[in-house]
Amino acid sequence: MNHSGCLHFRQPLKQERFLRSCCFFLSVYLLIIVSTVGLGGLLVVFVLKPQKPVFSIQTVRLDAYQLNVYSNTTLFVSAVASMVLNASNPNKIGLRYSPSRLQLYSEGLPMAVIRVPGFFQPAHSNNVSLTTRVLIPCVNVTQILGGAWLQDQQGHNIVPMKLSGDIRVNLHFTHITLPKIKVALDCDISFEYKELAFLNEAYIKKPPKDLL
Repeated sequence: MNHSGCLHFRQPLKQERFLRSCCFFLSVYLLIIVSTVGLGGLLVVFVLKPQKPVFSIQTVRLDAYQLNVYSNTTLFVSAVASMVLNASNPNKIGLRYSPSRLQLYSEGLPMAVIRVPGFFQPAHSNNVSLTTRVLIPCVNVTQILGGAWLQDQQGHNIVPMKLSGDIRVNLHFTHITLPKIKVALDCDISFEYKELAFLNEAYIKKPPKDLL
């Protein structure tokens, strides 16, 4: 009877040792993964020295628009535009962007949707042209022009806006493609007051065109 009791006592001890060994090796495995990711991040930061890509507006073409006035005081606009950007990548690595949608806000209210196609920025490139689609569903222009606006260093009146959205990017280093990462975009931009005020003149001088 005592011998049988010893067997029952040793079996839980073996199971406990086995579980401890599994936990130990699992902890070591996770530590190796975290260390590898950390070293990779340090390599990117200190060796590659990443910098922010630069985007500048080349041209904006208004493809179609429709102006509507309510109560003879409030002007609404719906429009479709094409915006060509110039993309510069000062980094030592290439950047491949997935198609994405960005939201343009004015004083917290949604104003437009910018559709950005997928494209690739080679390392040390500064002449990549990118055509985006700007969709303006229905915007109260009178409210925007009558809201708060600022002045830049040249004394021009500007209307502050915010551009936000998520962009997925693949990093390309030599012949190695790193896993895709998601970058949250949240930046402040501004338009000159006269660039928006022309809509009032367009309504007075020209008949509206129907949206395509």
